Amino acid sequence: MKKFYMTMVAMLCGATAMAQIGSLTCEDVTLTAGNTAYIEVKLAAEDFSVVSGINFNLLLPTGVTIAKTYNEEDDEYVDDVTFPIAKAKHQKGYMAAADGSLLVWCAGDNTMTFRTTTDVVMKMGVTVDKEFANGVYDIKIYKVAISDKSTPVVSYDVEDVTAKLTVTGGTGINGINAADSKAPIYNVAGQRVSKAQKGIFIQNGKKVAVK
Repeated sequence: MKKFYMTMVAMLCGATAMAQIGSLTCEDVTLTAGNTAYIEVKLAAEDFSVVSGINFNLLLPTGVTIAKTYNEEDDEYVDDVTFPIAKAKHQKGYMAAADGSLLVWCAGDNTMTFRTTTDVVMKMGVTVDKEFANGVYDIKIYKVAISDKSTPVVSYDVEDVTAKLTVTGGTGINGINAADSKAPIYNVAGQRVSKAQKGIFIQNGKKVAVK
């Protein structure tokens, strides 16, 4: 019986160790409206050789779009997204998810190998137009799964990651929060009004535009 329990403990410890096969990270990004900034999702792992694939969803703030870059070979503009960590022969890419996010993968079968010169899983150029409102927004990486090279391949869930996207240089004005919609409204002369009229008004100490 003692041997049985020791075997179970060893198996659980092994499973825990394997579950810590790696994790994803993403640094905060500053984006100037009208320009391109790059989001880099990185893999942190003690041993890259045991990783066979990475899957995750990427949720960008509404209004933030993937930048375009010119592809000379095909003579066309394509999304500015690369997957530097994987060797070219392996499947990699992204697709729209049902919730409006991007489903990203960098995966193959259990023979997949990674480059050793980089830990960047995905590098994505993003942009906003000049009318975008300045502020700090969330970039969310969730439903992360990292697969090993066992046969059959086993995938392990990894914690979600949130990074900040700071937008500067925009001319837009942030909209009012629904929770604060009953706060007093003032015109630009400081006079209280019964309801918002077309133009600029002040509510909750912030300027709000009504078109």
